[in-house]
Amino acid sequence: MKYEVFMNSLKRTSKMSKKLFLFLIMLLLVVQTKAQFVNSIGITAGVSAGNQKFYFAEPVSISRKKYIVGFNASIFGEFLSHDYARWVTEIQYDQKGSIDKQPEGNYPNKLQYFSWNNYLKLRYEMYSIIPYIMLGPKLEYRLAQATSSPAVTSSFLPLHISGAFGGGVEFVSYTNFKFLVEAFYNPDMMPAYVSPELHIKNKNIQLRVGVKYEFGGQKESCNTPTYVE
Repeated sequence: MKYEVFMNSLKRTSKMSKKLFLFLIMLLLVVQTKAQFVNSIGITAGVSAGNQKFYFAEPVSISRKKYIVGFNASIFGEFLSHDYARWVTEIQYDQKGSIDKQPEGNYPNKLQYFSWNNYLKLRYEMYSIIPYIMLGPKLEYRLAQATSSPAVTSSFLPLHISGAFGGGVEFVSYTNFKFLVEAFYNPDMMPAYVSPELHIKNKNIQLRVGVKYEFGGQKESCNTPTYVE
């Protein structure tokens, strides 16, 4: 009985996550077709701290695993020219997983993903910096797994959905190249691993630095002082 309740609850969560993701993708396509230009393109790189929750069916229980450190890198495009709101589309490589600490030893679970990320970016231009926040869904494709935990007996899903929210600071410069620093919290919106006995969700914390190239004419303007002789 407990197992059936457990499975039904996870199925409902998965269906709701898929519907939300499809809605956000449709919204993204509408916004991008109305965009007049690509505002900028850029790259990022940084470190990731991965963690996992194991949801066991019999008996019903949750086991929180230890963090493992990995690497992330991305290329992105920033759309729209609004002073306070932008849309960011990103292709990212990310390492996730955890360390399953057991009495007999530590078992590392290492995962590699490519993901397609879409963020709403809300920003505020100041004299020397531009702080901003970002949030949106991620469609993640599993590239590889190296799992040694005794509870993991099959492969992680090839595709699953996660969400991300965070923020950053862009440093104002008078060239087309802009440097930035960002931090993200990235929890799974649906299980990344599914078996009759166990479901697993990833959680990731990302710190990264980057640089973007802003195309000509798209200079910061809304709060930058203008001097008149």
